[in-house]
Amino acid sequence: MKENSMRILVTGGSGFIGTNYMDSLVQKDIEAFINIDFKAPRNPEHNKYWRDCNILDKSKFEKIVKDFAPTHIVHLAATCGLGKNMDDFAANTEGVENLMCILNGVPSVKHAIFTSSLLVCEPGYIPKHDTDYKPYTVYGESKMLGEKIVRSRENLAYTWTIIRPISIWGPWIVEPFTNFFKLISKGLYFHIGSGHCLRTFGYVENTVFQMQKILLRSLENSTNETVYVSDNIPVDLCDFASEAGRAINGKKIKHMPLIIVRMVAKIGDFLKMVGWKNVPLTSFRLKNMQTELVYTDLLEPIAKISGPLLYDYKAAVDRTVKWLKKEKII
Repeated sequence: MKENSMRILVTGGSGFIGTNYMDSLVQKDIEAFINIDFKAPRNPEHNKYWRDCNILDKSKFEKIVKDFAPTHIVHLAATCGLGKNMDDFAANTEGVENLMCILNGVPSVKHAIFTSSLLVCEPGYIPKHDTDYKPYTVYGESKMLGEKIVRSRENLAYTWTIIRPISIWGPWIVEPFTNFFKLISKGLYFHIGSGHCLRTFGYVENTVFQMQKILLRSLENSTNETVYVSDNIPVDLCDFASEAGRAINGKKIKHMPLIIVRMVAKIGDFLKMVGWKNVPLTSFRLKNMQTELVYTDLLEPIAKISGPLLYDYKAAVDRTVKWLKKEKII
């Protein structure tokens, strides 16, 4: 089977990563592809590929999948956010269960990508193996359960890859990255101190490139695996902000002395102690802002699969700023 004979079914193709993935498919020589989502596409050009369906509606979901007869699945549909109980994240558990059950009756499927999350482990925790979980939010727990559902199925007629995206950003994203660019465009962004802090970020067009490489690899040889996806070269936050300032208006970013920020954080600690729930800055948040989060070792497998990425972070900033201006977000 070659790429031009692939029939790709995407769930959640109206979301952030999904919209970018659909964009990439439009530009490729793919036999057929559709997007199953209960939300209309963000990009109106994708309307002709859209099938209006909630993945929790199993009967409707099943009919669409079987009628389309996909060779490959890219499962992106999910509920994100800060829900308080597991019912708030049914798409991440019941939705995965529905898809697994449906695919049992679709012999055309060769490979499926199931999208999980870095947050199956708390920030900074490096798992010892694929099933070493340490979630600290209900969302992370729901993603962990979704992974366990996939892993629990035996004797499948297709292979699968679980991907765990790390800090993905770029066109079609919403908060918090859009707020970051808005603050810079308005001259309201202040970088803390003069120091530097490395973070692993993934530019979304690189991410969908990696996803397609996983599917292409499955055409030749594939086994069930878990892969982290993101850019394998970490970004310096100060350099990242400076590059955004250059791309937006050519102005340099402002810096705020660390000692002043620490004083503001201490005031925030006090305000939180006396009952203010949504304090903008506390010592805990400041520590998180200054903590380096680099996952280079976890990204070695995807680097071998995908090879060189499409864009470095400077080109990625330019492309994102161009989109933000086109959408009149900045």
